[in-house]
Amino acid sequence: MTKVLRKSALAVLLALMLIAATLIYSPISHAEIVSGNTFGNVAAVQARLKTLGYYTSSVDGVWGSGTSSAVKRYQSAKGLASDGVVGSATAKALGIKFPVSGSITYGKTTANVAAVQARLKTLGYYKSKVDGAWGNNTLAAVLSYQSAAGLTVDGVVGAGTCNKLGVTLSTSARSGGISKGKSADNVKKVQTALKNAGYYTSSVDGLWGKNTMCAVMAFQSDKGLTVDGTVGSSTERALGVTLSSGGTGTGGGASGLSNSDLTLLARCVYGESRGEPYTGQVAVAAVVLNRVRSSKFPNTIYGVIYQSGAFTAVSDGQINLTPNESAYNAARDAANGWDPTGGCLYYYNPATATSSWIWSLTVHIRIGKHNFAL
Repeated sequence: MTKVLRKSALAVLLALMLIAATLIYSPISHAEIVSGNTFGNVAAVQARLKTLGYYTSSVDGVWGSGTSSAVKRYQSAKGLASDGVVGSATAKALGIKFPVSGSITYGKTTANVAAVQARLKTLGYYKSKVDGAWGNNTLAAVLSYQSAAGLTVDGVVGAGTCNKLGVTLSTSARSGGISKGKSADNVKKVQTALKNAGYYTSSVDGLWGKNTMCAVMAFQSDKGLTVDGTVGSSTERALGVTLSSGGTGTGGGASGLSNSDLTLLARCVYGESRGEPYTGQVAVAAVVLNRVRSSKFPNTIYGVIYQSGAFTAVSDGQINLTPNESAYNAARDAANGWDPTGGCLYYYNPATATSSWIWSLTVHIRIGKHNFAL
């Protein structure tokens, strides 16, 4: 009886040891990417396998049984170890270099991202809203397009991808516009036409902003127009609207500003930042408006601009110069909510600044020749 028990115990022990050995030494039984199952990495693998006909589901960046099976079928067809693991050999065969994170070499500005989204949506790769915000859906669409177009599948929108998409991106931020002027009446006409065509879903308020620009870009892409977010003559004709000229002068169209405040703000922009990139001009206007809203400064545009020692343009008389169209547009864009500084209250040119105090501030962004700080 004892011998039988001993033999049974020994058999159980051997069985357990065999199971343990199998768990320890057996090859990986689940599919994975050696470099990590990040969204970008998985989406890149899915995009390539879909182009090659091994994967039929959506490129969603989520590893699942469908992706696992597709990898194994691809590996088997290519004479690779069919283990479902995307290591260096499988990655090389697929033409993918990990890690894949995605970007736009010209900068992920709202206008650049919206232009890319608009073109990808027209071409059927992007299914979400054209909103100018870079995210996983945009990255997945870029990867799918690059794979299908025979481009490097890295999720980076560089010169090659731009040329293939037919978009011209910019290293400076843009906000689009209307060539004849962003007057409230013109903006309302554009918004109404876009809404009727199904491109604009916000309220028709006569205020130019991100949603209007993105809708314009989506419309332009679908109509085969230059995707720049600016309503020029071609876009105007395609929309079927007749816009009025002269809206970029001293007219209104800026949220909450009287004509006199808009003109004064434009004069400050012109005196302080003419010659700077357009984004830098908007940033100067935004700083003025940020000060108006701050308890640390006067609560009017006039009070902020003419506060003693606040602006060089007031000290040297350049505040009295006649502002150009760019200065007016920058003032309007800032009044309508565009703040490239992210809430900054100060700016200075580090090449000419003489105040020791200004250097103690935390710089949040540099635009053109100016540092913007809090």
